[in-house]
Amino acid sequence: MCHFWANVWVFFHAYLLLQSAEGVTHSDDVNGLLALQDAWNAYGMLQWSGNDPCGSNWSHIACDNHNPQRVIIISVSGLGLSGTLPDDIGFLTGLQSLDMSHNKLRGQLSSQLGRLVNLVILKLESNEFTGTIPPALGQLRNVQYIYLTDNMLQGPIPHEIGLLRNLYWLDLANNHLQGELPYSSDGKNKLNVGLDNLTTTKHFHFNNNSLEGPIPSSICHQNMQLIHMLFDSNQMSGNIPDAIGDCLNLTVLKIDHNHFSGEIPTTLDRLVNLSELHLTANQLTGVLPDLSNLNKLNILAVGDNQFTPSEIPAWLTSLRSLTDLQMQKTNLLGSIPESLFELPTITAVNLDNNILNGTLDLSTSASSLLTLSLINNRIDSTSLGKFNQELNLQGNPVCNTSALVNSQVCNPDRIVPPISYQTNNSRCSNPCTGNFVPSPLDCSCVVPYKCHFTYRAPYFTTLSDSRHLKVFVDALAKGLNMSDGQIMIPEAFFNSRNQLFITAWLFPSESSHWSPDDIVSISGEAGSIYPSMYGPPMFQADPYDFQWLANARRAGLSTGAKVGIGLGAAILALIIFGVCAFALIQKRQADQAKSLSEPASGGSRKSDSGNAPKLKGARWFSFIELKKATNNFSDSNEIGAGGYGKVYKGELPNKDKVAIKRSNRLSMQGAMEFKNEIELLSRVHHRNLVSLVGFCIDQGEQMLVYEFIENGSLRDALTGVNGIKLDWHRRLLIALGAARGLAYLHELANPPIIHRDVKSSNILLDVNLDAKVADFGLSKLAPDAGKTHVTTQVKGTVGYLDPEYYLTEQLTEKSDVYSYGVVLLELLTSRQPIEFGKYIVREAKHLLDRGGMTAFRTILDTRLQSENTMELQRLLRVAIQCVEECAVNRPTMSEVVKELEEFIAHESGVGSLALSSKTYERELNKNKRRFSDSDWVCSSKDSSCNSSFHYAENATAKKNVL
Repeated sequence: MCHFWANVWVFFHAYLLLQSAEGVTHSDDVNGLLALQDAWNAYGMLQWSGNDPCGSNWSHIACDNHNPQRVIIISVSGLGLSGTLPDDIGFLTGLQSLDMSHNKLRGQLSSQLGRLVNLVILKLESNEFTGTIPPALGQLRNVQYIYLTDNMLQGPIPHEIGLLRNLYWLDLANNHLQGELPYSSDGKNKLNVGLDNLTTTKHFHFNNNSLEGPIPSSICHQNMQLIHMLFDSNQMSGNIPDAIGDCLNLTVLKIDHNHFSGEIPTTLDRLVNLSELHLTANQLTGVLPDLSNLNKLNILAVGDNQFTPSEIPAWLTSLRSLTDLQMQKTNLLGSIPESLFELPTITAVNLDNNILNGTLDLSTSASSLLTLSLINNRIDSTSLGKFNQELNLQGNPVCNTSALVNSQVCNPDRIVPPISYQTNNSRCSNPCTGNFVPSPLDCSCVVPYKCHFTYRAPYFTTLSDSRHLKVFVDALAKGLNMSDGQIMIPEAFFNSRNQLFITAWLFPSESSHWSPDDIVSISGEAGSIYPSMYGPPMFQADPYDFQWLANARRAGLSTGAKVGIGLGAAILALIIFGVCAFALIQKRQADQAKSLSEPASGGSRKSDSGNAPKLKGARWFSFIELKKATNNFSDSNEIGAGGYGKVYKGELPNKDKVAIKRSNRLSMQGAMEFKNEIELLSRVHHRNLVSLVGFCIDQGEQMLVYEFIENGSLRDALTGVNGIKLDWHRRLLIALGAARGLAYLHELANPPIIHRDVKSSNILLDVNLDAKVADFGLSKLAPDAGKTHVTTQVKGTVGYLDPEYYLTEQLTEKSDVYSYGVVLLELLTSRQPIEFGKYIVREAKHLLDRGGMTAFRTILDTRLQSENTMELQRLLRVAIQCVEECAVNRPTMSEVVKELEEFIAHESGVGSLALSSKTYERELNKNKRRFSDSDWVCSSKDSSCNSSFHYAENATAKKNVL
């Protein structure tokens, strides 16, 4: 108990010292953050106080390393914030990422957002914002991602959006926007700009608004790079322009549920990269043109139009990638060809409300995965054979026969009432008040997180089979690391558009509430978790009620104390309970630390060490040893700091120098998690990786002890901080060394490891200036065999983050490859990834497109200007290949190693490196593809980037980048 009050006293004095200390954060940022907190009335939740957000590690923000420091990231997604977005947001001019999504913020969007000229990511989706989109957003010349979906915004899309020449993703879906699409020559703006100026943009998501007018022909010209055109569910009209065939990169075209008329243009046959074509519910006429050239097409949805009566087109059977065919109410007549069901990937066919007749023959050719709906046709007989999948023949003459009149195929259930066969709380009889409901785990009163999933086109059309929802629950439970008992499905149904809606309540297992960090994590993960038979969802969630947390913090009590004490408890009892709870927690933590802090090999301690890691490659250090090695963790020994804590230089009794990474309290892992990380790191040994020497779990501390690398980081060398000058040949060797280290992690470590935070400051230089990749604190095990990715909350560093990983949260080794490519661009330019508001990847590609190597030399490091152009171009070729937007188009790290080894061997005039490449290749026992000149030509144009990006109507981008 004395220890408890001593901690309170120390904390109180530390707080006073912090308040009086001179801040290192820019004063504008301090004012801006405090104004936001005031506008949201979020004092208890955020606890932003003082005058130094960066130095005091305020929650949900990140800062740069300048002096004074600027806030570059705000991430408050899913915290249930209410209030407005004040004009004071304009103070935060250093912001690069602003994420306020999934809250209850209201009012108009401030025009002061236009002052955030360094902004790369703007995420305001799933709030209650009203008013118009401010034209001032056109000043955000560096912005790449804008998400305003799921609000109540009105008015037109401003022409000024056309000024955003770096924009990659524009999501305005699910609002009340009106007017016609703006384009440069429409005569409605003095700037002569519009959507047709956005030649780098790949995503137009404007669905579910009230937009009017035609699709301007000018937004599909040869310089446009659109991949997704989502204009569905609006009030748009006119003919589909022939020019749409000039959007050659399109993979998803959704213009369904509008008022388009006329014939479908034959130019659609030019969109050879198209995987989804949605034209349903328009007023289209004529006949469906021959689309047999679209051999990548997965979904063809053209139902509910006014086509000329005709038979099922014969060319449909040539679409060998087709999975989903929707041709309901399209005036189809005649018989159904058996060959339609022989397509190798077909899983869903909807031919409702047509004039099809004859015999339905599924006896020999139908896929075992097929779901087929033929409601209201003229089928008079069937030959089903062993077909036992979902089939709906309701409204056909065959259903009047005695054999089928009472069968499931003639009487299927389309809408399922609230789900009762899955996890439920019906056995709980105790009443709960307010937002509390009985938990299906133990009937205690808890507050669940209420999530909503919308699946556009699942590969089944009814919920009569309970296995479909079990697959959903199992996938969600596994992806979120929950038990299926924590997930309840109160509602699931198909709407009139065959979209599947599922509401899932997620229950906490160890408390009555989810914490803010839990909500951020869940909202960041849930939308990217889905079984293949469902397809990617549109994810939304009800704002979570954190009032309990704010109240508890105002009272100065722990959450456990607040929940555990009855409303009528006396103040004295409340304090006693809090003290006891704190003491118990401290005791448990001490016991757990003690059980894990035994020497890793041998030693004289007699207490139980069964849980301590038994390691051959790393030794256990006591806290006293490391305290002595670092001169009592003195400031003079500090060599680095980050969100995890601080790094100190230390010297062991044998004179070996080490780097000691000491976790702070906020970043400390659970004991078992820390143990697992130690065991993993101790198995990683490679000359281009920083080696783990040992670890410390003692006296409540968690520390990792690494070999000390003498010459600092590559970032220090490139900026001249450490006085090291890197010539061309040394830069090549550093690039090769880092590549070898990463290739080892990806392909030779057991289990394979994805680094997740590759950057120049994590590549250290030893006494010989050889590269050693450092800091596996963010590392993640690679996917199991047979899987292509790991779904995870996005972590990493702005400027190095793989855009595909950022948006899909699906982590692969190619995410490290992208970050490595950014490092190569740093080696060539000595610039930081984001400098003076410019993103090095986009600038490099832009210069290469504009003028090749000659243009790129304008940003080349002045110390490399005299180097051979062909050699510079060869390394630049590797860099551009690594930063391809689509992961599938990037090389593996082992391919990079081979290319660099041969390059350096040729440059040096020796063959030793080429020989080592052969040795490495034998070790991998794999065939490696080679870089080619064709790769180089298309690298910055990216015309084939279509196969690996997972489509979602509302991108479920990460919720917390901190």
